[in-house]
Amino acid sequence: MVGKHKLIFSFSGIRGIAGKELNVEITKKIAIAFGLWFNEKEKRVIIGKDTRPSSEIIERSVIEGLLSTGFEVINVGICPTPVIMYSKRNTNIPAAIIITGSHNPQEWNGLKIVAHENYLNNNNLEKIFSIVDRIDLKSFPVSETQIQKSIKNVNPIPNYIKNLYRNIENVENVKNLNELRVVIDTGAGTGKFVTPQILRGLGCKVKEINSDFYINNAFPREIEPIEKNLKDLVMEVWQGKYDIGFAHDSDADRLAIIGENGVYYPEDISLALITDYIMKQYEEKSKEIIFITNLASSLMFDVLVDKYNAKIVRTPVGERFLIEEMNELLTNKKGYSKDVLIFGGEGSCGGVMFPLFNNTRDGIFAAAKIVEILVLTGQKLTKLVSALPKFYSYREKIDIEKKNIQLIIDQTEKELIEEGEIIQRFDNDLRFGKNYEWFVLIHPSNTEPVIRIISEAKLDSSARLYCEATAELIKLVIDRI
Repeated sequence: MVGKHKLIFSFSGIRGIAGKELNVEITKKIAIAFGLWFNEKEKRVIIGKDTRPSSEIIERSVIEGLLSTGFEVINVGICPTPVIMYSKRNTNIPAAIIITGSHNPQEWNGLKIVAHENYLNNNNLEKIFSIVDRIDLKSFPVSETQIQKSIKNVNPIPNYIKNLYRNIENVENVKNLNELRVVIDTGAGTGKFVTPQILRGLGCKVKEINSDFYINNAFPREIEPIEKNLKDLVMEVWQGKYDIGFAHDSDADRLAIIGENGVYYPEDISLALITDYIMKQYEEKSKEIIFITNLASSLMFDVLVDKYNAKIVRTPVGERFLIEEMNELLTNKKGYSKDVLIFGGEGSCGGVMFPLFNNTRDGIFAAAKIVEILVLTGQKLTKLVSALPKFYSYREKIDIEKKNIQLIIDQTEKELIEEGEIIQRFDNDLRFGKNYEWFVLIHPSNTEPVIRIISEAKLDSSARLYCEATAELIKLVIDRI
């Protein structure tokens, strides 16, 4: 959704072009508005940032805005989002603002805002923006003395690493047996301060590439860790005969993996490998398992859940929905045993969400778990991937600039029901299909004026056919409106 300030705000936070839509004035006002909206007695907030040059400028304005409304600020500086979220949860800090453009291009930046257990929803963001428009910055002065007095600088990385190792199965065996040669491409993002250190601590021989900015402060590659942006990593793994390659985005909540054969694997694969491994461990311990994922994630997860007699819960697309569902299940385990295992993730991002350690999307933890899997199974990545359920996916998007999304989705749902499809609807997302055979998801984007169509099937041709047929149906509906 685009706000009146031409900022994009969605379930993943507020985003805009740094220095333009997302400038010093508006970020300070957002921080003030958040402080006025946050009606709690304990006003402590943890803030951190990614490595973008614009993040430092935004950090100053956010801190000033928070201090002017009575917050005590715990500043962790440049730090991965998973580490910030871990630290917030484990030190009982009630609020967080993370300055990051995440996987978006360098000219973008953003604010991920957290209150209590979760990221803010659109309703909360709209309330904050209604306050922004009434703010006069002259009414919220902050002195240098106040800045020095009310900020506590903390480094949460050592504690995060220590506790991550506690969640590695037989960590000493992993260290002793590990002969993996690994390449890590952090893209000069925050992951460079954590992931290589963790992997070396697990016994990996690590080579780092694309760790530093170019002379003109440009990132060494495009930030999103998708195949077209990881040519350096693919070539390094293949030519150097490494066992695996890992890549992050700028705040390290995402993970991409490259096999020993130089093949880039879709993001669903890393989560599926971890899911299969964890479910097998817990099945052997006779524990109940609930796996949480979103509507867009692969049918692989349905097959794996069935294999281990577990339960799958699907949520709307967006990390906050998974966190919300996990927190609800962790709080109210109605009908489940006390030691039920609850975990999951969004297949499109590669980062696992494992509440026993960190109830947020965590690309760093995912990399460590994959190393654990490779070492303790003694198998190559290609062999592990070949054992996973095989599905093919296809995607299209339809431009809906200035069109009524609600009406389009309502009419499309009606048409599909008349054609005999059984529809799952979450807000404006529509999902339909046949058991473990195929599915189609119709998903209006939260950040662009487009409708995305995602299909998956056991046959590549079927995935394409279902996707294209659905796209044609939506185009017909739009033409009629």
